[in-house]
Amino acid sequence: MSTHSKSRTASYEYIKTIGNAAAPGQIGFRNPVDVALGQRGLLYVLNHAAENTPNGKRVAKCTIDEEDFLGEFGTFGTEDGQFSWPNSLAVDRDGDVYVSDEWLHRVSVFDPDGIFRHKWGVQGTGDGQWDRPAGLAFDGDENLLVVDSLNHRVQKFTKDGKFLTKWGGPGKGEGQFDSPWGIALDGPGNVYIADWRNDRVQKFTGDGKFLLQLGSRGNGEGELNRPSGVAVDQQGYIYVTDWGNDRVQVFDGDGKPVTQLFGDSGLSKWGVDRLSTNPENMLEQRARVKEPDAEKWFVQPTAVAVDDSDRVIVVDSARHRLQIYQKHTT
Repeated sequence: MSTHSKSRTASYEYIKTIGNAAAPGQIGFRNPVDVALGQRGLLYVLNHAAENTPNGKRVAKCTIDEEDFLGEFGTFGTEDGQFSWPNSLAVDRDGDVYVSDEWLHRVSVFDPDGIFRHKWGVQGTGDGQWDRPAGLAFDGDENLLVVDSLNHRVQKFTKDGKFLTKWGGPGKGEGQFDSPWGIALDGPGNVYIADWRNDRVQKFTGDGKFLLQLGSRGNGEGELNRPSGVAVDQQGYIYVTDWGNDRVQVFDGDGKPVTQLFGDSGLSKWGVDRLSTNPENMLEQRARVKEPDAEKWFVQPTAVAVDDSDRVIVVDSARHRLQIYQKHTT
């Protein structure tokens, strides 16, 4: 049964789950960490996998409406088109896919079908160098913003990797960061950064001028514990994956808390298909679950995206799935 999380001016209806735990070559995900919207309802899902399952690192493609699994690309390794510790992805207007890799300190670029195009990046502290690149996002001019996590800053590049500018630095003050992770832009071009170890989200102008802080350390309403991802919808609502509190928090454009989502997942279409092909094994696994009701909740959500239909897509990483909500305005 669908549930609604009420707010002052909006409600969020759980509509479906996409995904289940799966090895490479199977239909499903393995510890997804990010999702990006492609063309014509296409979703690109970045699978981080665990350290003991390195062959699970890949990008999966599926559709949000029909929930069709369309394949995957990328494997574990250090060669062109491979990943070691992938963190984030973004899609440009041509449909090319950009993937950041923390361990390899680079961004790899693929065409819409997953064919490797090129890469750039080198570890360091200078302009255009990175230490654990994380979140990626394109601005209105198709420049790529990269969260340079362990250099505690944001850098901006052209699509082919030419350095343009940077801002930030280590610290707890306005405009400073401590291991930032996720990034998003709103319609006017303002930039939002999930400031991981400072337990907040910071909002900037497109050229890096500080505007607003959202959240502070804690587990109450409007408080954050290791925020990892951020998204902004067409009405200016801000969505934050509150990783350490196993929830998504929604803020209005002024940074005031609106509502919280904790997860409502049912069995995905892929899970139903898997159950029908191997019912005895699946039922045995289900019987071992100690708290069935808890399976619907988020566990360490890492990223969130919002499409043009106001569907909120939450990357429920430890559960190997996406949970999708429909926003309704009143």
